[in-house]
Amino acid sequence: MALAQKMSLIDSSPIRKAFELARSIENPINFSIGQPHFPCPSPIVDAMKQALDEGKTSYTLTAGIPELREAIAEKYRNFNKISYATSDSVLVTSGISSSLFLLFNALVDPGDECLIVSPYFLMYPSMLGFYGAKVHTVHESFQESDLGKWESKKLKIILFSTPSNPTGKILAKEQLQALAKLAEKTGAYLVSDEIYELFDYDNKFSSIGSEYEKTITLSGFSKTYNMTGLRLSSILAPLDVIKALTTLQQYTVVCAPAPVQWAGIVALKTDMSSYISDYKEKRDYVYEELKDYYEMNKSDGAFYYFLKVPINDEDFVKKAVEQEKLILVPGYIFCEDHNHVRLSFACEWDQLKKGIAALQRLSKIIN
Repeated sequence: MALAQKMSLIDSSPIRKAFELARSIENPINFSIGQPHFPCPSPIVDAMKQALDEGKTSYTLTAGIPELREAIAEKYRNFNKISYATSDSVLVTSGISSSLFLLFNALVDPGDECLIVSPYFLMYPSMLGFYGAKVHTVHESFQESDLGKWESKKLKIILFSTPSNPTGKILAKEQLQALAKLAEKTGAYLVSDEIYELFDYDNKFSSIGSEYEKTITLSGFSKTYNMTGLRLSSILAPLDVIKALTTLQQYTVVCAPAPVQWAGIVALKTDMSSYISDYKEKRDYVYEELKDYYEMNKSDGAFYYFLKVPINDEDFVKKAVEQEKLILVPGYIFCEDHNHVRLSFACEWDQLKKGIAALQRLSKIIN
C-alpha cells in the first residue's frame, strides 16, 4: 500500500522536532517554542468550565455560535478598524492552521501561482505546494517597485503574516497598500494572517482590511491568550468566500469546540496589556544584549527574533544544543537560505537571561 504522492511534499515540522529534543535534554534552555509562556488567564478558563458545567458540549452551528461571531465582528470593527465586518462575514474555526487548510482547499487549484512574503510561516509554502500551487516569494523589506514583476501574472493568493512569524516585522502601511494594489491587478485573494496582532510594541500594526474590502483576514486566540491547545480562530472574508469555507468546514472541521467558543467571548473582553508590556521589555532586552553579537533587526511584534548566524543554521543549532543546551529553530524552514535561526523570547526572565548569555558565548566561539 502506498501513500498519496503529495505526501512526499511535506515532512514533520522541524519545530516539532525541536519540541521532542527539548524533552530529551535535562534542563534545556528552550527558545524554540512559538507559544506564550504565561498561563491562559483565569476568566477564560472559568468561562470554559462554566460552559462544560452547563452541558455546552454538543455541535454548534458550523460557522460558530452567533454570540461569538458577533463579538469577533465587533473586535474587527473596533480594533482592526474594518468597518464593514459583520457576524455574517465571520467564520469561527479551530486555529489558524485550520483556517489555512480551509482556504487552500477552497481556493487553490494545481498550477495556481501564489505569492508569499518571506521569511514566512513554514506552513505557507509547504501546504500550498501540497495542493499543487507554484509559490513565489518576496522579501519582507520589499518596496512597491519590487512587486512589478508579478503585475502581469494571474495570481491566486497573496499571503503574509503581520506581525511576522519568524521575524517579528510588522509590514508598513505602504507595503500593505502595495500588496492590495497587486491583488487588485492580478485578481488574487489577499490573505492577511494577523494571529499576533496584539503583540505590537511600537504601535505600528494596521489591518489592510480596513482599506481593502476584498481582504481575507485571519485572527486567532492561541497566541494572544495562550489558548494554543484549545484551537480557536476566525476568518473575516467577503460573503461568497465565507459561504464556501463554511460549506467545506461542514465536511472537515465540522465546528470549533463548543466550550472553547464560549470562552472566546470572555477572552475578547480580557485585558492583556500587562502581558504585552512584559514581552515588550523582553523584546528590548534581547535586542540590546545581542545587537553587538549578531546581525539582527529589532522585532516590531510577536515574540521572535530572526538572527543571522556566521555558520550554516543547522550546524549552529547543533552547536547550541551540544555546548549550551540551548534549543533554537533553524531559519531555512522560514526562508530560502541557511543563514538564520529563530529565537522565541516567550519564556521566564531567568531562562531568557541564561539563553542570551549562551548566545553571546556561542558568537565568540564560532567567530
